[in-house]
Amino acid sequence: MNTKTKVGFIGLGAMGRGAVGNLLANGYGVVGCDVRPDALDWLRAQGGEPASSLAEMAGQVDVVVCFVVNSQQTEAVLFGDAGLVGRLPAGAVFIACSTMDPGYVRTLDGRLAQHSISLIDAPVTGGAVGAERGTLTIMGSGNPEAFELARPVLETFGARVHYLGVAGCGAQMKVLNQLLCGVHLAAAGEALALAKRQGLPLDLTLEILCSGAAGSWMLADRGPRMIAGQFDDVTSAVDIFVKDMSLVLDATRESRFPAALAHAAYLAFLGTASRGLGAQDDSAVTTHYEIAARTS
Repeated sequence: MNTKTKVGFIGLGAMGRGAVGNLLANGYGVVGCDVRPDALDWLRAQGGEPASSLAEMAGQVDVVVCFVVNSQQTEAVLFGDAGLVGRLPAGAVFIACSTMDPGYVRTLDGRLAQHSISLIDAPVTGGAVGAERGTLTIMGSGNPEAFELARPVLETFGARVHYLGVAGCGAQMKVLNQLLCGVHLAAAGEALALAKRQGLPLDLTLEILCSGAAGSWMLADRGPRMIAGQFDDVTSAVDIFVKDMSLVLDATRESRFPAALAHAAYLAFLGTASRGLGAQDDSAVTTHYEIAARTS
């Protein structure tokens, strides 16, 4: 793809903005859609082109990157009123970077093929910081020829772009990734809540835990927010992990696989959301354990 190639982009949240910044920095034109006017203002300020509708976008691009929240939003983008299907040109590539149910992804692949659209199932990990720095890990799957067409786009915001096989394999890998992320995050919240209950100095506790074998990326990244008890600066919401751990549990049921730690983590996020904290940063999961300790 040359420097004049335009890429459609849907979903200008924290992750999407980082990816868009890297696309623009690498010479791609970006035609973007988002339901929030301020996100479109941001895109215009970066040198991208806001589209007033999906239909307007579809007439300008052959490749679309989608960073929406879930399969329901993906379905609406593609098949909803004024959706992309029927408006994208034949041979277009739709790159889905959302965390979705693998079964849905496999079915979606066939449905899009009927409209001569290639699906690239490409969930990511590495957070908003990784998207901004272009260091995401991308778990790609789909038609191999279409994947190679999509690879240059993916490599603008992914430092490690992996091909796993047919569509749905990327979603399966992301489910596994989220199992570990959810368990690590819940465990970090539990440990720091226990340290607080015991009266340990929290800053020093975090420094010590991160310096040895107990450390994890989630502990180091979310720990300071847990200690501060300030969850309004949201990089990823509690509700996202309620959704993602639900996908993990669906996968374990399908596989007849007992995943006790995944269940425990899911309940921690669900318990946090049930207290009205679902829209808060996911580090708020530590409050689940703090409240449990106060009532025990």
